[in-house]
Amino acid sequence: MHTVLISRRRLVLLVAAALVTMGATGWWIFGRAAGQGSPPGLGTRTVQAGAVEVRMTALTLDRSGAVFAVKLDTHTVALDLDVAGAAQLRVKGSTTSDASWDGSGPGGHHREGRLRFTTPVPAGAEVELRITGLPQDATGTWSAP
Repeated sequence: MHTVLISRRRLVLLVAAALVTMGATGWWIFGRAAGQGSPPGLGTRTVQAGAVEVRMTALTLDRSGAVFAVKLDTHTVALDLDVAGAAQLRVKGSTTSDASWDGSGPGGHHREGRLRFTTPVPAGAEVELRITGLPQDATGTWSAP
């Protein structure tokens, strides 16, 4: 009878260890997959610019330039601005307005697309994206990887 109790305890311990190991492995795999595409320092900034919610996600900040996914949402004003013309990128104290916009056109209450700058972004640089022409300016900051 004593041998049966030890075997049951061992079985319980083995099952518990297996469950903990499977849980930790799943967390590690799914946690890494969720973080892919967003190097350290990158991510989404959500800014309330008056009646407009602006979501800016840094997709690329490197020597090839900067790329942001931008989404504008409102229910009160028309979003007629020229997004590329209203965007400014500040890198290491220098501001540029060389943006191009690949997204929805002027008008409506919901717009989204990609904002691209050709200005090289050195590793470790502080980067600021400012979008003007809204009820208030929308600004987000990131650190280049």
